[in-house]
Amino acid sequence: MPAAPGWSLKDMIWIMGVYAATVGAGTLFLPVEIGTRGPMVFLMLLLLGFPLSMVPHVLVGRLFMRDGHTGDQNLPMFGAFFGAKGRQAIKAYFCIAHFPVTLVFAISLVNSLDNLLTERLHLAQINRGLLAFVVTGLLFLVLSKGRDSVVKTLSVLALPFALTIIAIALVQIPDWHLANVTEALRETNTASPGETIKHLWLTLPLVTFAFCSTPMISPLAAWYREGDNGGEKKAVLVIRLAYLLIFFSIVFFVLSCILAIPRETFVMAKAQNLNVLSVMKGSGSTDLVFWIAPLIAILGMTKSFLGVCLSVAETFTGLTAGTLKASDERGQKRAKRLAYLIMFALTFAVVYLNPNVVTLIETVCGPLIAIFLFLIPAYLIYTRPQLRTLRGATASTVIAGGVLTVSALLYGILF
Repeated sequence: MPAAPGWSLKDMIWIMGVYAATVGAGTLFLPVEIGTRGPMVFLMLLLLGFPLSMVPHVLVGRLFMRDGHTGDQNLPMFGAFFGAKGRQAIKAYFCIAHFPVTLVFAISLVNSLDNLLTERLHLAQINRGLLAFVVTGLLFLVLSKGRDSVVKTLSVLALPFALTIIAIALVQIPDWHLANVTEALRETNTASPGETIKHLWLTLPLVTFAFCSTPMISPLAAWYREGDNGGEKKAVLVIRLAYLLIFFSIVFFVLSCILAIPRETFVMAKAQNLNVLSVMKGSGSTDLVFWIAPLIAILGMTKSFLGVCLSVAETFTGLTAGTLKASDERGQKRAKRLAYLIMFALTFAVVYLNPNVVTLIETVCGPLIAIFLFLIPAYLIYTRPQLRTLRGATASTVIAGGVLTVSALLYGILF
């Protein structure tokens, strides 16, 4: 057996790619939710955030590495474990699970832009319908330019956004006040143990959402399967190292925010459907940093929308083409226009209605992503003989995390 290749620049690029794809828009909602619900939720993040993020992504990476199906570039590499109908069902579920994520980003983008124009630049408020139409139109215009243009846009926005998040966390250190935490504890410790447990439970979907990078794991696995790139062992190592960076970066950012920002600000942000960067206020030497924070939030939302919506749009276009039985180039173009028109109309309508994004994450996005990230891999591991070696404690941990996260969807629907 040939020796595994040594560490290379490409490995570092993949680590940073996973990092940049994960530390994005979802990160901006964690401080708001944790700052609102109290320090106990932050403690849960410290204890469960890493195993509930790194472990399932490693498991998904192993499944992708062992998936020999390469006939459908739009399918996120579960194809070898399903028949033709199963592959179509997975494609449909992929759209159902991830399209609401794009809605969260679009809503947050419009809200952040509106807040920047009115609160920071003191301009007259623009009609929300007009603003939503223009922003949604521009996003889908970029998507329509094709995969290469979108990837180039993402490469420009992704890593600078992640680095800026760390820089903002560092700049806040002089403003850290332990009183923000102790005061929050006093305000939340009157809740019953059952209420506290419920808060912890309902935050799991947001944690899942903030740490998810499955769209990046698929191409990563595809690259490491080729030639002498390192195979499954190297791919798993890259994912683990990436999640070490991701976990400590997000925890540091959240900790810095809750120590520097009073709880009242988080309550206000949640009430106004805003992310943490949109409500930051600086003073003295940090004023410039926090003045541009809403701009960074807008870039982050744009990056996250394009990154997720690209795969959703491509997959939905494929489903539409299949429904229309479009096989020639003209039919494919017609299917793409119809798919994009449907997605644009739905996105515009939801952005205009402006539902609460944290509620949408907790009751829809997080649980649906958890099914794809936790439950489908676990189902495959325990029903496919070729995956028998993956059974054990890791798979059990993934199942438990998936059940807890998905159950929040049922709670949101029933109660």
